[in-house]
Amino acid sequence: MLKLQRNYRAEFEIGYRNEKQELIPQEKLTVAYPFTCEFDIECGTYQSANRGIFSFINLSEKDQGRLWLDIYNIGKKYVYMRFYAGYGDTMPLIFEGWILECTSEKRGGSTEFITQMQVIDAGMLYQYGFLNATFSKGTTLASIIKVATQGVENAKVGYITPDISPIKRDRTFIGQPINLLSREYSGYKVFVDRGEINVLGDRDVLPGEVQVITDESGLLGSPKRANGFVYCDMIFEPQLKVAQAISLISETLPWLNQAYQIVKIKHRGIISPVVSGNLITTATLTLIPEKPNVLKKDATTTFSGSTTKGVWQKPVQGTISSKFGERTAPTKGASTFHKGIDIAANAGKPITAPANGKVFFSGVAGGYGNCIQINHGKINDVEVTSLYGHLSTILVKDGQIVSQGQEIGLVGSTGISTGPHLHFEVRENGKQVNPNKYIGNY
Repeated sequence: MLKLQRNYRAEFEIGYRNEKQELIPQEKLTVAYPFTCEFDIECGTYQSANRGIFSFINLSEKDQGRLWLDIYNIGKKYVYMRFYAGYGDTMPLIFEGWILECTSEKRGGSTEFITQMQVIDAGMLYQYGFLNATFSKGTTLASIIKVATQGVENAKVGYITPDISPIKRDRTFIGQPINLLSREYSGYKVFVDRGEINVLGDRDVLPGEVQVITDESGLLGSPKRANGFVYCDMIFEPQLKVAQAISLISETLPWLNQAYQIVKIKHRGIISPVVSGNLITTATLTLIPEKPNVLKKDATTTFSGSTTKGVWQKPVQGTISSKFGERTAPTKGASTFHKGIDIAANAGKPITAPANGKVFFSGVAGGYGNCIQINHGKINDVEVTSLYGHLSTILVKDGQIVSQGQEIGLVGSTGISTGPHLHFEVRENGKQVNPNKYIGNY
């Protein structure tokens, strides 16, 4: 019986944070069946953060040491986990996050070592995420979230309700992104699941593989209705997703049979070749007020046109005044690790798009001053974006398609700057890389 062919795989990325709090990956580790794994995972639309507790039995002494992490070391070392589970070879990703603590010990008279870890989804976003930007009239919520998640590892835009219109006037957002979104859009469900920020309206649901909960699909006993919710215990169902629509069909309580939205999922139990035990999923359901609206991923911030191939054009003619990498801060408030290059040029000199793309931010962004960000689509399966800082004038708008060589702004000295120049960055999947890789040497 397929429901008894339990299987799992846990993938870990292990590294350290440098002095600038940037993540430097060092190694990867996979722990999989037949190691015994016990877990308790909670994910939901109303939770401040999704959390999981995992226990692995008799990992090697070396692997115990590689995974070890406590609260006093978390500022230096990091461990990121992705947990896949299911039946046979079908193992969807059911949880991912940052390990807060991982310890190993023998308990009582046992000869077994238990490695236990506490994991939180989007921990870096809550701890290090900060938004300080002014968005122009017409900016979409997806574009705002894309800017808010840049530079935060494993945080990205999820599903966004179409009910929220682009902002009607220039707006400045300063603060922790999730707190800002929860306050600004308090009438919506704002939650993070597997690193994705989602904002849903009352009738919005996410697409899901499982459409019906029935006795045949693994419903254990009768559902329970209490406090405005319906609770369903079932045999472990890894395909369920938070915020998806589901139909309940119960033979024992047919008056509960209707359409719901899943607002919380709890997976708990054990996967082991030597220990038998329950493996249960509890789904917490709430009524959908009307015909649900199944959302699709927002693609408005992503460029899907013809990607510029080969070496990009240089964005402005000038001389390099500060290279990518370590440097002495040129003025108070500037960074000591330069995440782009500075190109000195006369004030008012035209800045052109070095490659085809789509503008997803044009406004004031903290120390960058007047700033533009462009999405260039995927190049070699990597999403590439570029940033242009300290402009005196912005000549493009959010959502505008730009072509290689098109004027997008003028050189200036806004933000934290000691004189007229262009600060130019290139990011791969949100992480800054040396722009010379794309534009060559000056």
